[in-house]
Amino acid sequence: MNHLSHFLSDRPSRAIGLVFFGNSFLFGNWITRIPDVKNALGLSEMDLGLALLGAPLGALTVMPVAGWVISRLEPGRTAIWFGVLHALSLYFLGLPGDFWMLLCALYFFGITNGIMDIAMNSSASIHEGATPYPIMSTCHGLWSIGAMLGSGLGSVAAGAQLAVDQHLLVVFVVTTLLLVLVSRPLSSLTEAGASAKKKFALPTGLLLLFAIMAFCVMVCEGAIADWSSVYMAEVIESDPYLVGIAYSGFALCMTIGRLWGDAIIPVLGRKRVLQVGGVIAVLGLAVALFQQHAWLVIAGFSISGIGYSCIVPVLFSAAASTPGYTAGSAIAAVTTIGYTGFLIGPPFIGFLAEWFGLANALLVLILCSLMVTVLALVGKFK
Repeated sequence: MNHLSHFLSDRPSRAIGLVFFGNSFLFGNWITRIPDVKNALGLSEMDLGLALLGAPLGALTVMPVAGWVISRLEPGRTAIWFGVLHALSLYFLGLPGDFWMLLCALYFFGITNGIMDIAMNSSASIHEGATPYPIMSTCHGLWSIGAMLGSGLGSVAAGAQLAVDQHLLVVFVVTTLLLVLVSRPLSSLTEAGASAKKKFALPTGLLLLFAIMAFCVMVCEGAIADWSSVYMAEVIESDPYLVGIAYSGFALCMTIGRLWGDAIIPVLGRKRVLQVGGVIAVLGLAVALFQQHAWLVIAGFSISGIGYSCIVPVLFSAAASTPGYTAGSAIAAVTTIGYTGFLIGPPFIGFLAEWFGLANALLVLILCSLMVTVLALVGKFK
């Protein structure tokens, strides 16, 4: 528990973690109101799906230049400023009157999230280099907590039939206040020697290896988020009250794994964490996909959450320490390809499910997890 005690007592670490929390708190509140926005605008499922593409497209558009932006503004200030813009973009999502306005609002939402995401991960990577304990995994644990709390509060707002614009306005104000309160410790956070490093990076060498691994993991995370409930309902034919528990178990175990990750990673080392994490994910998915008992499926997805929990934090920290690149440019290069996996993973699984059935389509996740383990064997990690 020493790493958590240090994290809570160290003001900059705590501030960075709360930025992660604020980012996911915005996301969690938004996803619960998507059905209300769909109904208010009279969108079909296809229209909504096309509109929702605006957010990942906005993120992918800005990620190649995020390193340059962060180097100009410094990581801490970028995380705060674009955090406030991201909170404002959430409020805009409650205002659109038609499909095109929603698409534009989501595109802006994606742009602000893309830069905020890279800036806060860069900030965590830079600061943990100056502290006795790593903080990256704990920060991602706070992200998971924020997502769960945001979606829970959003569900309450939706159940109370609070108007979407009013709900998102309150979330904007609360999150902005949080970011302002934690801004001082981050305002002076700078990266040593950043002027001599690359601000724009296409992933090559080790960065490309890290990016491919991030792609594999994010394909799995996105697919489990979108398809685990469908798998429970249509393949396992579980009781309705168990349908959402598979993903809840996955998310909870991922949160626990991330909160403990900063104690585990220094002991095992980055390379071993990636190898073991990939193997645990494979075993969990095997339990989930090769038998038909609902509670074993839930246990399997939960186990896979433990396996995946520390992989992305390790990859971001490893990328940020790659010689010759700023933390922002290196993380941006890895995140761009990783986000592509998160974007195409769920529809790719849906395409395969049309041809081979959902149970067989999800076997791709086992292959992706095995690839993480194999690539970890050949990669060099500090």
